[in-house]
Amino acid sequence: MPVFEQVNGAAVDYEFDVFVSYRRSAGNVGDWVHHHFYPVLKRCLEDEAGTGEIFVDRQMEGNIGDSWPDQLADSLGKSRLLVPVLSAPYFRSPWCIAEWATMAAREERERRGRSNALILPVVFADGVNFPEYVQERELHEGFKNYNVPYPEYRKSEAYPYFHREVQGFARQIAGRLTKVPDWREDWPALRPPADAPVPSPKPDLGAT
Repeated sequence: MPVFEQVNGAAVDYEFDVFVSYRRSAGNVGDWVHHHFYPVLKRCLEDEAGTGEIFVDRQMEGNIGDSWPDQLADSLGKSRLLVPVLSAPYFRSPWCIAEWATMAAREERERRGRSNALILPVVFADGVNFPEYVQERELHEGFKNYNVPYPEYRKSEAYPYFHREVQGFARQIAGRLTKVPDWREDWPALRPPADAPVPSPKPDLGAT
C-alpha cells in the first residue's frame, strides 16, 4: 500500500454510521451510488438499525473549495464504518486508497478481526484485479448483478432484487455497528502526498 501523510482530524465524535468511498470521476460508479445505492441503503439501514446517517460527497455540494479534502478527512474521522464501492478505477485514485488506508489503520490500532472489521467493501465491477490486501477481505459481490447507473432502472423488473440485496447488506452493517469502538480523538487520518491531484466531484449527479 502507498505511503501517506498523517493529518490531524478535527472530529469530536461520530456523526455518520457509514462513509461511502468511491471513484467519483471515472466510469459509472458515481451515478449508480447517487441514483440507487445511497438512497436505498439509507432507507434500509433506517429499517434495520433505526439510524441511517450515511456520508457521500454530494452532501458537500455548494460548499466545495480548497478545503474539500479537509472536509472529506473530517467526515471520515466522524464515520463508524467505511463502505468502499470498488471498481478498477478505485485503485488508481490516491484519495480513495487514502480513505481505505485510514480506516485500515484504525482497524489495526483496535486489533479488529474479520468478524468485526470496519471496512465493508462492495464490488461494483471487476473484482479480479484488485490488490491482494483487498482480495483478503470479505467482499460483497452481489451488487455486480445490479450495477445499472441509469435512473430508469428503478422501473425495471430487477429492481426489487436489487432492493433485497441492499436489505441484506444493511443487516450486515447494522450488526457491525454494534461492534464499533468508541470514538477516539487520535484516530489515524491519512492523506496522499501534497503533490497528488485533488479530485473534484462530477458537476451534475442528477436527482436521487
